[in-house]
Amino acid sequence: MGKKDDFFLNKFPKYYEIKKYLKKMEKKYPRNVRLEDIGCSVEGRPIRMIVIQEDQRSPKQAVMIEAGIHAREWLTHTTVLYIIQHIVKHQRILRHMDFYIIPCLNPDGYEYSHKHNRLWRKNMNKNGFKDKTHWGVDLNRNFSYGYGLDNGSSSDPQSLVYRGPYCLSEPEAQSLASALYVYGKYIKLYIAIHCYGNTIMYPWGFTEKPIPDEKDLYDCAVKAQRAMKCAYSKSCFTVGCMSKTVYLSSGATADYARGAYNIKFSYTMELHKAGKSGFTPRPSMIVNVAKETLVGVLEMVKYVDRYYKCNTKTYARSRIKLRDRRYE
Repeated sequence: MGKKDDFFLNKFPKYYEIKKYLKKMEKKYPRNVRLEDIGCSVEGRPIRMIVIQEDQRSPKQAVMIEAGIHAREWLTHTTVLYIIQHIVKHQRILRHMDFYIIPCLNPDGYEYSHKHNRLWRKNMNKNGFKDKTHWGVDLNRNFSYGYGLDNGSSSDPQSLVYRGPYCLSEPEAQSLASALYVYGKYIKLYIAIHCYGNTIMYPWGFTEKPIPDEKDLYDCAVKAQRAMKCAYSKSCFTVGCMSKTVYLSSGATADYARGAYNIKFSYTMELHKAGKSGFTPRPSMIVNVAKETLVGVLEMVKYVDRYYKCNTKTYARSRIKLRDRRYE
């Protein structure tokens, strides 16, 4: 790829640049890449998902990655663009899984954070108010699983974690829900990319009650943690349940993927703290954070692929034994 394809490695792109880049990937790799508009934002911007497959005629188990649900988390957008670039250049990973990637789930908020308020978090729903302090819904509190709990979200529009008037009230949340409805049967791994925190977290976010198969989710995350540490000695990620590792968060995407669509390996991955506030990274940080994250994501993909292949073989062997015993 030429330097024009690497533009996001030394600057934070505007939304129109992200769309242009995705379109270029579709044109350059027509056998493996296609774009889908999964919905629109409050202000009418299309929300794009890029699908990367070894064979578009034969979809297989997949990973879904979403980024940019919080407008100010600029490192998430560039990190996901870097992951896309790596996959299309090194397609061997597609033997393991297909990729469904949404680089910017909150395009209105992202544009607003570029033009008006760098630390804007929510979407751009005005909620019926003229006062900007009442604008916006936290999209990561707007999903139906665990929705509406005051301990983990808020009913106050002025709050940074305002959950909206009802679950899936926001078109951006509806867009992701729509993509999961269509492709959820293929998704075996779900990763929500956020910043900052240096954490890999699994459900639940809305309750401290442990998930029944916590060990499986923990083992997968630890594999990613160790792979990143091996590749980058300064890497330091914490693994754990969302509600216990950081705080309660009701109505989040990772809980929704697990609870509503039974995607066993569902995670929130918080990237490095950047800048004084944690949300104002220098462009010089883009490459290092992206490379580190890529190592972790690929390790999780391989782990989940092995997990399902091993379990499928075990199930098949047990069925053979049962069949054989019937004819003894």
